[in-house]
Amino acid sequence: MTMAQSATAAVPATPPGKDTGAPEFAVPNLLFDNRTPFSAAQFDTVDQHDGAFHVFVAKIGYTIGPCDQDGWATLKVLDTPAELNTQDRHHGDDPSASVLEESDFAPYKPRCDVIVNAVAHVPDKKPAKELLVRLAVMPSLAGEPAPPAIIDKTLMVCGERWFVRKTAVTRLLHWPVKIGTLGLLRPNPWRLSAAAPMTSVPVRYELALGGECRIDSDDRASKRVPAKHRIGPATPAEPCAIAHEACETNPLGKGFTRKWYLKAAGKSRLPAPQVGAAFQLCNAKSFSKGARGGKLEEPSGFGVIGRAWQPRRALIGKIEEKKDWEADEVPRLPVDFDFGYWNCAPRDQQCAYLAGGERFSLVNLCSPDSPSARKNQSGNTVLRFALPQQAVFVLAVNLAEELTVMPLSLDTVVVNPESNRLDLVWRGFLRADGNNVSSRLMHITQADQLARLDELVRHQWSEAEADDSKGE
Repeated sequence: MTMAQSATAAVPATPPGKDTGAPEFAVPNLLFDNRTPFSAAQFDTVDQHDGAFHVFVAKIGYTIGPCDQDGWATLKVLDTPAELNTQDRHHGDDPSASVLEESDFAPYKPRCDVIVNAVAHVPDKKPAKELLVRLAVMPSLAGEPAPPAIIDKTLMVCGERWFVRKTAVTRLLHWPVKIGTLGLLRPNPWRLSAAAPMTSVPVRYELALGGECRIDSDDRASKRVPAKHRIGPATPAEPCAIAHEACETNPLGKGFTRKWYLKAAGKSRLPAPQVGAAFQLCNAKSFSKGARGGKLEEPSGFGVIGRAWQPRRALIGKIEEKKDWEADEVPRLPVDFDFGYWNCAPRDQQCAYLAGGERFSLVNLCSPDSPSARKNQSGNTVLRFALPQQAVFVLAVNLAEELTVMPLSLDTVVVNPESNRLDLVWRGFLRADGNNVSSRLMHITQADQLARLDELVRHQWSEAEADDSKGE
């Protein structure tokens, strides 16, 4: 069984002799020896099917250095090993802000996450109202015709802009149109202002489409909130809110609103999104449609999608609701849990596991003065680098003193152009069935070593398939 057929949660053993109605868990111990100079860990997990697993995770951090003669940024391993994230990290260390990097202790990712935490920079530093930025990941092998991109995503960023309520005179002139068409035509009372000039804009979900409508009990507008939109008296979760509705795909952004909020709060203008998909329609019409409860476009960005945001939240599955829990009873993940939940990148930034050699290209996502970037023929600032060819793997020894080779999968790439930092995370797992007793983490970079490892793994799989055939 692969971990794609299970989900995990850290589980302690149940005290012997105590019957809680739940199965007893006792994950076998596994000795772990990290023979690499990098941060690594081994932890045990149990899935919703009571299957236990040993999980391995390792991280290598790089400094993104100056360009070589061909215009490719150099990568240098950090002098001090990059630390594994034991918890989610937020921008500015503010828990209410969007997530910068998630914990590295996810048990399994079915795809590779490519995360870019960047600021959009106008290439010539001359203020502009809008700018296209791009992330592209290409296969390691070039050729004719050029292979398709693994990831190719373009966003549009702009300066500050607003949804502005039209003047009373203009709105009054709309009435003849509405009455004359028996309500078939409803002129929009809102308009979108022109974007202000900018030289840089953080590409963060706080500036993408989303947000919340909230009115607190001490707000004068609280008296104007319709009864059907009130959430009742103050609660521990919402001690001050009288009415609260958030965008489920991005509660941190701009541009989300509801008619009840506009009317109660008496808003004459609201901030509009500054980050969106290239050529995504964002105008007063879409704003007004959203205010009436219409479906909004998904927020656009290059960073981590919040754990509680849709559509990621839906991947958790149906959670068991239980009023009383025993002190040592362990909640399981839902039976219909989707492992894609552990992937935190936007869906169009998830791909098959990367193998090394892939070529990254970031356009207008770093300072034009960066020594790691060059100008292209169009005058855009381009940061390019290629992932190093390397392998991280585990050597496991079982009770019969037989050796198993298990390569870890490169499943997380985090690029931080502002700090000239690249982090790569590998992950893998073994069934914790008591057969494996010790493990050793290894790292190789030489071409002949990589070829030998590939040969060993192929031979190992061939033997396993042969054993399966005999069993049949």
